[in-house]
Amino acid sequence: MMKNLLIDRDLTSLINNKKLQAILAIVPIALFLLAILSYFGIFFSMFNTLDTQLGHIGNSKSLLTAFLGNLIIFIFLVLMSFFIGIVSFVFFIVHALKNPNLTKNDDRLLWILAIIFSNVFGIFFYWLIQIKRKNPRPIVDLFSNEV
Repeated sequence: MMKNLLIDRDLTSLINNKKLQAILAIVPIALFLLAILSYFGIFFSMFNTLDTQLGHIGNSKSLLTAFLGNLIIFIFLVLMSFFIGIVSFVFFIVHALKNPNLTKNDDRLLWILAIIFSNVFGIFFYWLIQIKRKNPRPIVDLFSNEV
């Protein structure tokens, strides 16, 4: 019995944690933007390496080394963005389902659809509009029967 109370309290406090909400709203976008920059870095590195191999500039490194080094960074950023994005997606869908402020007409449905269809940007705007700008912030009770 005590173990269940401890888990219940921890989950509710976790979903209402301001820092965690901010991290899960901002980090997926930041990682995605870094992955895009890394993608362009792959091509810049390849063209720079080709230029050095043709003898135009300084020391040369192999094209494969330049490509694989940047590709590993790109793959790491994409995978981190993907996994943190999934955690963020589930977190904010649950938050929108249990948010006590979303009671007017179809607000809850509209926000859930926005999160589903515009994913990272929907999550960011939900956090910004429904959590960050609300005073007081909504306190979500995960274990209430009200939806």
